[in-house]
Parts: sequence; structure tokens; C-alpha cells
Amino acid sequence: MAQAGWISIYRKIREHSFFKQKRTFSYFEAWIDLLLSVSHKNHTILLNANITSVKRGEFITSKKALGERWGWSNNKVNKFMKVLEEDRMAVVKCTSKYTRITLVNYDLYQVAPLKKGDQTHTENTSDKDQTHTFNNINNSKNANNGDENNNVKENNEQPSNYRLYL
Repeated sequence: MAQAGWISIYRKIREHSFFKQKRTFSYFEAWIDLLLSVSHKNHTILLNANITSVKRGEFITSKKALGERWGWSNNKVNKFMKVLEEDRMAVVKCTSKYTRITLVNYDLYQVAPLKKGDQTHTENTSDKDQTHTFNNINNSKNANNGDENNNVKENNEQPSNYRLYL
């Protein structure tokens, strides 16, 4: 069964210990890393003493830096870049100083931020399957249900935001 829809992942997820584990990336992990790395808006940067524009969905780096980050050889990085280009997932332009990676359909993977005054369309979900919201923080209070002698300890610890993505 094919699943539809999308999730957003904050770039801050790179700070989680799971992401920071020393490992060799798979192609999938490298792809997600590129999605997290590209610019989410147009801007300019200072690159080699020149002002350079970086468009939404682009990333300026070097193949060497990517290889070090992903635990790959230069040859594997080159093969991966070739696969991305052949599958029309990215356009890779190399110079002697840097590599510019442009994700071809970035807007399919990331929704553009709303501008002030934009409206969103929300569907009426009353005729559709409803999702269940878990509220684990208050479960121990609900389990007591007025029984003061119940020895269940209350867990006041807030859950990690990262667990939502695993």
C-alpha cells in the first residue's frame, strides 16, 4: 500500500545523538542530509571574496566536505552525484573552488513558508478516518482516577521532540 503525504523535519535534528553517531551514510541518509542542507530561501553569501547568490533548494559545498561528512570516498561521492543527476533529482555544478548542488524538485519535499496574508486550505475531516492523539504526560493522573492510595508515580518529564520523528 503506497503512503501519501509528507512530514517536516527540523534541521535541528542533526544535533540529536542518533544523527551524530559515527557511521558511513547510506544513499538514503545522504539524500536526507542534502534536503536538510539546501537553502530554504534565496540569499547571498560571501564565497572566495565574491558575493554569490544561493537560491531556494541550492547548497554550496565541496565533494570533499560531503565525503568527510558521509564517511565516503571521493569516488563514491562522484557516483552518488551522478545518480542524482541521472534520476533528475539534482543538478550538480562543480568549479575548482566549490560544488553547487540544486535539488530539482525541492518544493515537492518542502513546503514554502507562508507569507503574511496567505491563506491555507483545510479539509473537513469529519467524514475521514480520525487520528488518535497520545497524551502520555497525563496518563499516570488518569490511571489514578481519584484513588489516592495508588502507588503510580507521576512522570513530569517532557518527551523529547526528536521522538516524534523516529
